[in-house]
Amino acid sequence: MLKNFLKTHLLPIRPMSCFSHVMNPITGENSWQEREDDYDYHQEVANAGFGDMLHDWERNQKYFAALRKTIKGMRAAGREVHVLDIGTGTGILSMMALKAGADSVTACEAFLPMANCAAKIFTDNGVGDKVQLIRKRSTDIKIGADLDMPQRANLLVAELLDTELIGEGAISIYNHAHAELLTDDALCIPARARCYAQVAQSPLASQWNSLKILPNLDGEALLRPPEQLKSCKGEAALHDVQLSQLPAGTFRLLTEPIEIFQLDFQRKEKREKQREKLVQLQASQPGAAELVFYWWDIQLDDQGEILLSCAPYWAHPELNELSASKEERLPVANVVPWRDHWMQAIYYVPKPPQLATAGQDFYLSCHHDEYSLWFDAMLEAPAKTVRRHTCSCDLHMTYSRSRIGQLNQAIRNKRYLRYLEATIVPKQSNVLVLGNGCMLGLASAALGAASVQLHEPHRFSRRLIDSIVQHNELKNVKYVENVEQLKDTELIALSHVFAEPYFLNAILPWDNFYFGTLLMKLKDKLPEKVEISPCEARIFALPVEFLDLHKIRAPVGSCEGFDLRLFDEMVERSAEQAVSLVEAQPLWEYPSRALAEPQQLLSVDFANFNVEHHLKGSIELTQSGVCNGITLWVDWHLDKTNNPKSIVSTGPSEAVVPGEFVKWDMFVRQGVHFPRKPTDLSGRVAWSTDFKPLLGQLKFGFSQEKR
Repeated sequence: MLKNFLKTHLLPIRPMSCFSHVMNPITGENSWQEREDDYDYHQEVANAGFGDMLHDWERNQKYFAALRKTIKGMRAAGREVHVLDIGTGTGILSMMALKAGADSVTACEAFLPMANCAAKIFTDNGVGDKVQLIRKRSTDIKIGADLDMPQRANLLVAELLDTELIGEGAISIYNHAHAELLTDDALCIPARARCYAQVAQSPLASQWNSLKILPNLDGEALLRPPEQLKSCKGEAALHDVQLSQLPAGTFRLLTEPIEIFQLDFQRKEKREKQREKLVQLQASQPGAAELVFYWWDIQLDDQGEILLSCAPYWAHPELNELSASKEERLPVANVVPWRDHWMQAIYYVPKPPQLATAGQDFYLSCHHDEYSLWFDAMLEAPAKTVRRHTCSCDLHMTYSRSRIGQLNQAIRNKRYLRYLEATIVPKQSNVLVLGNGCMLGLASAALGAASVQLHEPHRFSRRLIDSIVQHNELKNVKYVENVEQLKDTELIALSHVFAEPYFLNAILPWDNFYFGTLLMKLKDKLPEKVEISPCEARIFALPVEFLDLHKIRAPVGSCEGFDLRLFDEMVERSAEQAVSLVEAQPLWEYPSRALAEPQQLLSVDFANFNVEHHLKGSIELTQSGVCNGITLWVDWHLDKTNNPKSIVSTGPSEAVVPGEFVKWDMFVRQGVHFPRKPTDLSGRVAWSTDFKPLLGQLKFGFSQEKR
């Protein structure tokens, strides 16, 4: 009776839900969105990067080789081998240690979903009763008969490193392990790390760090950065990039790579949390010491025979051997092992010294604290310690590196200025500029517009723009925090509504369709002949074959002979919950071959922005290869001529040639869809686009079909 009552009268039990505060970038509206209670967990699992590491064949093979060699050597010396694996993740290193002959293995993992997954993986691989799994941080582990570990370990294996080497807290974790968890004669894998720096000059890369003069089409200065921007030292934080993908000819190396710090993981004494090193260098050629390229390598065994280097291709110690083993069509930049969890970094020198001649001496000041590094360069040795520099001008704290670079992008700027110089009538044009930090809209004031109103609701962005206005003595500019506060008399007097468009909340290129939302709030009050630019946006798609980027979403299957399908299933479930169908990536860093011609998926007329679109089509794949990615971008049409010089693209920087590598815009992130099951069958990609502008919904669908 009770059972039937419960079946018929009670609602079915469903997972707990929570509400998250979400901002829609296209509408600009904030709302509460209902999500499952474990949404944050799914996000963390899907984006943790474990899969990326497990696809790093060099890392896996060399860790395994170091474990075999080290354990064999310890056994030959008559020692038992008791392994501690800190941050075990999937448990792959623990299983390697067991297979290499360890007497006991203790693994710790603080992220409980990952720890639970590791326990199942251990069982699936037949070692569930051979690995002691501790679900806590290593710094919380206690040694004792009835505690977490019965005895100290004499071999530590761990992967606690990031692009800076120390950003995940490796210094403190190793210090604690040696003090509390390891024997006095314990060995570590990796045994030690070495950090390298190389001084360089790059007009291209320096665009990511400082605001340059904006010239008009004749090359004359139109807008100059104020003194506070020129005197700002910028941010000391790293800019992590795939250095090997910087185009040849866009940088000049001014020194050889030099070792600046070494971190001995095996040393019983504490590793210092703060160090500095002043290095005297000689320039190999004249130039400005603008940048420090940084990377590290690790010696996985005690003798330093098993080396893993994160160097860019030109400095990689195994470049010749790797080149001989790779396919002929592969660019030299891609013969070194790819990884996205350990990249290289650019650090920007605050005030780059000019090196007039080859052989000129100068100094590189290198520093690190517990979690990060910073650098400076100077012609004379500093009299005191160089302090970590910070932004004092609003530019670096307000805008991303890519946005700063975009503001300096010459070809892009010329296309906007070409439109503005052709349409702005001095002392007559009244311009409304929509967007954040719209320098090109501000340029209309310098071109003589009668009035320029800047929509700048963001406080820091407005303060930065105002400093440029004051420095260039522009008298015809005022700020608008909310477009709906504009008076009818101001709107009817407008001759131009202009945008780049760029908004701080935009992640994907089409998030900047917020321009259309703002425009629709004003549409009925604008004069009939007002110039709207951009007048149109077109979204394009291109099926590609990535060399490596697809691995961040690809299943692992097995790794060094161990079954990791349970991990794949866990990540796939989380990705379905928390990963967007299309995600943003800087595609210039990730080589891809075009498998077809680009195809337009959507065209939006900003004068009629509220119109919904429901479209379908297919893209014929004309090249053989595995379609493991669909790339997407926006072309902004500044006028209705379709003249290539009036189109600003966020996609390829050169014409796409099917079968060839695509050259991507380096100052914006494009969209990428990763097919769940990539196929190398020739055929087509079917697509659908649904755009509901009033709801701020833009949805894409993709599927691969046989021809």
